[in-house]
Amino acid sequence: MSMKSGDRFKILAMVILVYLVVSFIGLKAFIIGQNDDQNYQVLQTPMGKVYIIDNPGWYGKWFATVWTYPRSVQEYFSASEEEGGTKDQSIRVTFNDGGTAQVSTMIRFQTPVSEEQRRKAHRDFSGNPENMINSIRAHMINCIKASGPLMSASEHQSARKAEFTQLVDNQLRDGLYEMRKVEKELKDRTDEKGEAITVFATEIVTDENGKPKIAQRSPLDEYGITILQFSVTGTEYDDMTRQQFDAKKKSFLAAEQSKAEREQEVQQRLMIVEKGLREKAEVEAIANKEMATATIKATQEKTVAETEASKKLEVAKLDKQEAETRAAKELEVAKLEKAAASEKAEAIRLLADAEQERIQKAGALTEEKKILAEIAARRDVDVAANLAKINVPRFIISGSAGGGNGGSVTSDLINIMLLKGSGLLDSQTDTVIPASAKIPAVEANNN
Repeated sequence: MSMKSGDRFKILAMVILVYLVVSFIGLKAFIIGQNDDQNYQVLQTPMGKVYIIDNPGWYGKWFATVWTYPRSVQEYFSASEEEGGTKDQSIRVTFNDGGTAQVSTMIRFQTPVSEEQRRKAHRDFSGNPENMINSIRAHMINCIKASGPLMSASEHQSARKAEFTQLVDNQLRDGLYEMRKVEKELKDRTDEKGEAITVFATEIVTDENGKPKIAQRSPLDEYGITILQFSVTGTEYDDMTRQQFDAKKKSFLAAEQSKAEREQEVQQRLMIVEKGLREKAEVEAIANKEMATATIKATQEKTVAETEASKKLEVAKLDKQEAETRAAKELEVAKLEKAAASEKAEAIRLLADAEQERIQKAGALTEEKKILAEIAARRDVDVAANLAKINVPRFIISGSAGGGNGGSVTSDLINIMLLKGSGLLDSQTDTVIPASAKIPAVEANNN
């Protein structure tokens, strides 16, 4: 069957179209270039001019050669397959006590940012980003191996891992530090004689400001490569070093057990001391309580006694004042009564004299009557005088069978007045106390 002219035309058109598409695709790789935002590119034209493509998107390259570099790179140099792949890329480090370890690391760095440093890195690393990564790894190995002799494996394992990581990181950024060899005693390790082992170690040389001196400038600084992150992801010590750790662990365990036993003994001793102090405090508290109770009781008794004594003193003062007042009154009464008795005796004498004078004047008496009258007068005077001189009791308690009734007291007072009137009582020296009065004692004078 022969093809129609129309079919032949369609086939020809399709062939031409496919050719054009293939030609365009083929030419596109030489004419049009593309850059992503996470990369920058170095473009070299057929005439030898070099350009840095830093912006993302399409651009015309016109048969130029293009090298692509990532803006940042993250690499693992590890013994772990999950981190470093199938090949062990961990780095061996030797410590100052002879112990060794395989150190796994991760590093993330930023590639150059200036056009001049990018072109220099492009030339020096032959346009291959892998060469840049290998150079950084080599510098990192130098930093790790230089930091290992600064400490022993035991120190690294127990307390100085962070310091080790920081030392490597600082030397990656700044350059290798200047080091010097020193002798150092390993305090946690002894020889067969029990003496500390002395080894050669390394220490960092510092300047007058205490900052480390740089012995070799970091190659990263030359190309403007910046370390964004450095981490030690794992450390695998050799068998001998692990045995050393086990022996040290056993030694530490024994030391900790001994320390715990000492602490227990100390705690028991402190408990005994504290118990004694507590018991002493309890005894002192009880004694203080008893002493406080006795003091309060004595104070109260003293206060009560002082109050009672004060009351008794006040009562005695009042009784004394009352007795003095009563005695003064009775003394005044006695004085008045004595004066009345003297006046009465004088009146009797005057009456006798008057009677005698009257008789004499009247002339009615005989001589005998005159003599009798004189005798009677003298008698009366002598009786009054002698009565006044009689020494009667100073204190007389007067009472009657009335039992203290009002009539008995009145009778007593009348009898006292009669005694005083007759001169038997001296109103100045004698005192009469009714039986109804309360007195402590009775004094009598019978002379």
